[in-house]
Amino acid sequence: MTAESSSSLKKKVEGEFPEQAIDVSSLVRTLVKSFLKSDSNYGVITDIRSDINYIYDLVVRFVQVEKMDIYVLKLENQILLSKTGSDFDNLYKILRTCSVLQIKKDMIEIWDDAYNKVLHLIIVPVKKHFPIEYTNTKERTRIIEKISLMTWIPASP
Repeated sequence: MTAESSSSLKKKVEGEFPEQAIDVSSLVRTLVKSFLKSDSNYGVITDIRSDINYIYDLVVRFVQVEKMDIYVLKLENQILLSKTGSDFDNLYKILRTCSVLQIKKDMIEIWDDAYNKVLHLIIVPVKKHFPIEYTNTKERTRIIEKISLMTWIPASP
C-alpha cells in the first residue's frame, strides 16, 4: 500500500513497507502521521491491496482516537484526506471565481475547474476541501454522480 497524490495539487506521501515486517494498522498510522507532517492540506491513499473498507475504518479510527483535524473520505478505491488550512476562506473565494458550481447538496458543494480538470469537493461546515482530478467528461460526470449519491450529514457534537 502506498499513499500518493493523484493530483499535482496534493503532496506525494509515499512509503514502501515490507508486507511481513509491518502490520496494516501500523502502516496506516505511519501514512496518516506522514500526511499530518507534510506541507499539503490534501492527501490520498491509493494502491490498496486489501479491503478498502477495512483500511478506511482503520484510518477513521486512528484520526478519531488521536483527535486529529483531518477529514477522511472514501471515494471508490481511494481514501482522501484533508486538513483544514488557515487559507481555506481565500481558497473558497478563488474557487467560486474560477470554477463552476455543479452541485450544492446538504453540506457539500462540488465546483468544476474545467480548465485544470479538477473537481473541488467542499464540505462547507467543516471547511474541508478535496481536489479530485479527472481526465474526461465521462469520468467527471461519474465522480459527480458518485459523490452526489453519498449521504452527507453533519457530525454530532
